[in-house]
Amino acid sequence: MPALANPGTIAGDLLKRAGDFVTATRTPGAGGGGAMTAGAQKLFVEMAKQSGQINDPNIRQALMRLHTLGEIGRYTTLRLRAEKQAGRDIPGAGNISKLSMSEIVRQSRDLGLAIAGGYGMLHGYDGAARRALDAATGRPLIGFITEMALFAQAPAIYGGTDQVQRNILGERVLGLPKEPNNDRTTSWSALPKNG
Repeated sequence: MPALANPGTIAGDLLKRAGDFVTATRTPGAGGGGAMTAGAQKLFVEMAKQSGQINDPNIRQALMRLHTLGEIGRYTTLRLRAEKQAGRDIPGAGNISKLSMSEIVRQSRDLGLAIAGGYGMLHGYDGAARRALDAATGRPLIGFITEMALFAQAPAIYGGTDQVQRNILGERVLGLPKEPNNDRTTSWSALPKNG
């Protein structure tokens, strides 16, 4: 029996059932970012092969950097699970994970755009535009790359910027002193303003 769900999503998926998302063969990472998965790594390798850049030392270095970051993230997740099962906690683990994810997404964006070259400036915002782009370029993964490039700025901002995460780690986990400021003792009207 097919899964039933009321339509209600966005971005051209309004008429799809929830089960369509489970069984559909979608491009990894489409519709949002995330950690460097094995599937995404394979896509980057395949794109580099197709574009003749697989032997470029800069591309190979970026591929290995992403692979390394992905493996570190995987091992960190395994460590966190083991600590949790043992009833222990790693202070700042969430902050570290968020910083790691932000870096992986940025590195993925940079690598994808390096492989895509000038095609990275093209983007289809809906299904018809993506199909037209695929047909015009002969590169079906360009939409994946450009969507990732547009999304890459988000993880470093939502849930607290990277700078906020670093401050939390420094002050709460490492016990470093706060940066000197007088914003708690000075009235709002007396604080310096831009301009």
